Amino acid sequence: MNTLEKNLLAVPLEREANKRFRAELLERAENDEELQAVLREKCRLSDEFFFNVFAWTFDPRLADPVVPFILYPKQKKLIDWLNSLLERSKAGEKVNGLIDKPRDVGATFTVMTWILKKFLFEEFSARVGSRKEDYVDKRGEQDTLFFKFDFTLERLPPWLLTDETERASMLLTRATNNISGESANPNFGRGGRKTITVFDEHAFWEWARSSWESAGESTNFRLSMSTPPESGRDSHFYKLLTGVHGRIEKFEFDWQDVPTRDAKWLQTQRETKSEEELAREVMKSYEGTTEGKVYAVDFRLATLSDVEYRPHLPLFVSWDFGLDTVAMIWWQKNLETNKLYIIDSYANANKAIDFYYPFVKGVVSSGLHEYTREELDIIDRHAKWSKNITHYGDPDVNKRSLKDGESTKDVMEAEGIYVQSTSWAGRKWQDIKEKTKLSFRRLEVNEIRNEVFISAMRNARYPKKKENSQATSEAIKPVHDWSSHFRSSYEYFIDNEPMDDEFDGFRKDRITVSIPDYTNFHGR
Repeated sequence: MNTLEKNLLAVPLEREANKRFRAELLERAENDEELQAVLREKCRLSDEFFFNVFAWTFDPRLADPVVPFILYPKQKKLIDWLNSLLERSKAGEKVNGLIDKPRDVGATFTVMTWILKKFLFEEFSARVGSRKEDYVDKRGEQDTLFFKFDFTLERLPPWLLTDETERASMLLTRATNNISGESANPNFGRGGRKTITVFDEHAFWEWARSSWESAGESTNFRLSMSTPPESGRDSHFYKLLTGVHGRIEKFEFDWQDVPTRDAKWLQTQRETKSEEELAREVMKSYEGTTEGKVYAVDFRLATLSDVEYRPHLPLFVSWDFGLDTVAMIWWQKNLETNKLYIIDSYANANKAIDFYYPFVKGVVSSGLHEYTREELDIIDRHAKWSKNITHYGDPDVNKRSLKDGESTKDVMEAEGIYVQSTSWAGRKWQDIKEKTKLSFRRLEVNEIRNEVFISAMRNARYPKKKENSQATSEAIKPVHDWSSHFRSSYEYFIDNEPMDDEFDGFRKDRITVSIPDYTNFHGR
């Protein structure tokens, strides 16, 4: 071993000394092609060397936020673990990995930088995902996954790269290698084969299970990573962690794995965080939270299964006609046992009402609207179901557009979908809330098709009290957010639920929509 190689092994691990070492090494290598070749080979052979000499992290909390990436011992073990799983997957084995971590231990930055190193020095392709597109790639946004690639790439000396890298939105390419980004969706990861597919903060995805399963054939290596969510043990991530959905290799971080953290640090966390936040984000508690949630406790009584459409049972659809979103739920009910089944659900935003007709009728009108492959699959599925559907919905169906003077009810009637209204005046949202809570114990839900609906029911919440608020009374109604539409759609059905002694069977001549009059309804 020559003197140069010995010096390269002695990389200082103290931050300021490491920064000086890097600067001096780059200066020496600037016009020394032999040294450049040695450094490239060293990076190719050693992930640890690439991290400790060429990779960077960013911490805006520091006076100097640009920080040399120096692996601490647990991060080194993570790199070894990832490499072990990668070799098994390259040998043809289907490998599922999971990283269980508290907040702010550098796990995501480590995984993304490891992916970048493989992308630069090996034959390698990756798909990285998060629950929203803005968390995957948004130029200049420090919390995105692609920012972590960009931050190190922009600081690498040009001579270290054997091929030019090209950057586009949600995409990084080099020769035949690529790193693509994607946000959570039911068909996540289906397109294009990848060496690895990563699910960042997977416990918070709305399409957690279907995304995980859809990526199963396009890669041999799926990696799920997350901190505990508020939904706790209800999350798909927790079910992966505990082996409910198949064998998985686990890697665990704890708060004390970070070398700078000690009892004094933990005491500061106790003083600055709520008990629940400390338990979840520092101690990795999966107890979840029901604080401020409308139905989180009661919804646990519902049964999640693979229940399918049953031709011998009547079919219903409940609607929420929101200004921003329309949400639909397909129900069946056994009128003898009083058991309820939710077999499908769908929501979309900023679409004309006729966009939704095919989901009820099972027929797409050519040229009117474009539908995704997933939407066409839903329409095809519903084409095989009964068209004798009784519909329930919200009062917005009766509101008239200022533009053309027509209400949603008028438009639907013109299509042969007859909307009927029944009075529900004089009551408040609290009345329907209690009926809704009681309904969950006799409810069975198709878990795969209704991920977003399930998440909405678990996460519907009341507004948080302001820190300086002196109010002691409970909030009157839930907040209007992404969960509101499925929550309301569910509640409209429960408030109009058909009973055995009053339901007169299927109407065979038309589709009927029963809409209550919610003139004094205060739960919106």
